[in-house]
Amino acid sequence: MTWRFSRQLWLYLASAFSFGLAQAFTALFLNFYLRSLGLGAEWQGLLNALPALTLAALSLPAVALARRISNAHTLKLGALLSLVGLVLLALADGAALAIAGALVQGAGAALSVVAGGPFMANNSDERSRVTLFSVQSALMTGAGFLGNLLGGRVPEAYAAATETAPDGAGALRAALLVAAALQLAGLLPVLALKPSGRPRAPGRSLAVRDKGTMARLVAPNVLVGLGAGATIPFLNIYIEGRFGISYAGLGTLFAWASLATAATALLQPLLVRRLGPLQAVLLVQAGSLPFLALLGFAPSLWLVTAALFTRGALMNAAGPVYSAYAMTALPEEDRPMYSAVNTLAWDTGWAVSSLLSGVVRAALPFGTAFNALFAWTLAMYALSLVLIYLGLYRPAMRAPRGPAGARAR
Repeated sequence: MTWRFSRQLWLYLASAFSFGLAQAFTALFLNFYLRSLGLGAEWQGLLNALPALTLAALSLPAVALARRISNAHTLKLGALLSLVGLVLLALADGAALAIAGALVQGAGAALSVVAGGPFMANNSDERSRVTLFSVQSALMTGAGFLGNLLGGRVPEAYAAATETAPDGAGALRAALLVAAALQLAGLLPVLALKPSGRPRAPGRSLAVRDKGTMARLVAPNVLVGLGAGATIPFLNIYIEGRFGISYAGLGTLFAWASLATAATALLQPLLVRRLGPLQAVLLVQAGSLPFLALLGFAPSLWLVTAALFTRGALMNAAGPVYSAYAMTALPEEDRPMYSAVNTLAWDTGWAVSSLLSGVVRAALPFGTAFNALFAWTLAMYALSLVLIYLGLYRPAMRAPRGPAGARAR
């Protein structure tokens, strides 16, 4: 395990931090902003699903593009499109421009996601890879801490300066425009990224060499996407509607939850050293399930707050370890395809469940709807753990040990 990263990686990490700030602003206010435009639960479900649907649809073409023009250049194009999409969304005055912004954001995300993991893997070695992926995740979630903490106060500051309501479209649009400025700041270090110079792998651009390992790695994330999309993008609506918390209070709450996730992500390399990557993933994700149940069904705000912190920290901290394991388990030429297929599967699940979540919330009373949605999320997360255990962990335990005590994959 080492923290020595190249200049290219530090540039990428700097952009990840700035993009994390922008994403925190956007996630905190998007549903409230759409509501201020007169768009109800069904529209909120659709507009939360559209970036994921676009990302899923374009992920395979993004692989072909990344293999043709390099991961570095693909990241540049993705960052630019993400910025344009956010600006369009912030300037929307109705459904049409909001949909256009969501679609362009999804296109940018497809390019960034498909190229990001392989870019980090190609610029690191096995000793530094878990640490690198954990640091990147910690920076994103640490940025979420600052973004939520500061972002929660932007509508109030705008409202005080303009003598308008903090929940009005103008105040919420101001928060999204600040997010766009932060996304622009994150674009600058991305523009300095350079291709690795490694020769392009021979063969078809969408070919997969190790299909079995690919399928076993992707399948659990399909279930996680199906579960997460039903509740996670609507946690702001859920907590605000159930407990009547202000935007500033909501921002502070999500900020500390992000900080807990960042701290846990940085501890993951130590856990991986003691247990191995798959054991670490199983442990922290299984530990998150009781807190997910508390988040959905606890009767008081302090219990929901504690559950929000702990569930997010445990579930999200496993992500970089799983990604680093996938990049190590797969041959180099399969890594962009894994990013694409995994993204396609996860985001399709996320989009479908987000759309259905909007329908459920529109059809049922507030409390009944969220009870059903949290039960669904719990079931999907539990099934994903079963797939990791049966499809990855047990075969790895049966495999002979490789160099340095690692199990051969």
